[in-house]
Amino acid sequence: MEPGFRVMADWIQGLDGHDRAAVLAELPAWLGDDHSWHSRAVMEIALRLSDRVLLEAAVREARRKGVRDLDEVAEYPPWLLYHLNLLSTISRWPGDIDGDVRRYLQDLRHESSGAAYSRRLLGIRAWFTECLVDPDEERMRCLNEGVSTLREWRNPKLVRSGLSLLHAYFSSNPKAVDGLRELLTAAEFETAFPEASSNS
Repeated sequence: MEPGFRVMADWIQGLDGHDRAAVLAELPAWLGDDHSWHSRAVMEIALRLSDRVLLEAAVREARRKGVRDLDEVAEYPPWLLYHLNLLSTISRWPGDIDGDVRRYLQDLRHESSGAAYSRRLLGIRAWFTECLVDPDEERMRCLNEGVSTLREWRNPKLVRSGLSLLHAYFSSNPKAVDGLRELLTAAEFETAFPEASSNS
C-alpha cells in the first residue's frame, strides 16, 4: 500500500493552504476506524508531510486504545497492530522525538514489566525505538539495558522479534553494528546481522 500512501500525501501537499488544512483536520477521525489501513494511512501521511499534529493525534489514539494482556496468538488484533504501526512511524520520523511522543515510548517500556506477551512485545519495540532516536552517546547504554531485559524474559519469539528490529534499525549504521557486536552474544549477533557475521 506504500504507493497509495505516497499518492495521498502528494495530493494533500499539492492542495492550496485552505483545502490542505481542511483535509488534514479531518484525517484524525480515521485513526479510530476499524479498518487498519485507515489509521496506517494517516500515520504514513503524517510521516511524509512531517506533520507533527497528526503524529500527536496518533499517539493520543494509541493511549485511548490502550494495551491489553494478550498471550502469543497467530494473528494480532487491530489494537496491537495499531501500536506496532505507530512505533514504525516514530522510528522513521525525520524530526526530534519529544513531548507526548517520547512519553508514549517510555510508557510502553514501563508496561513491559508485566508478564503478558503483548506488553513485552510492545515494550521491547518501544525500547529499541527510543534507543534509535537517542543521541549517539546514549545509544549503547540504552541498547545494553534493552538487550539485558530481553534476555531475562527467556522467550525465543520475543528474542527473535527484538533482534530482527535491531537489524531493521541499525544494519545501515556501521558504528552501531560494531557496538552491537560487542554487546550481543555470537549467536544473537548471527541472528540479528547474518550478513555482517558472514563477512567477519
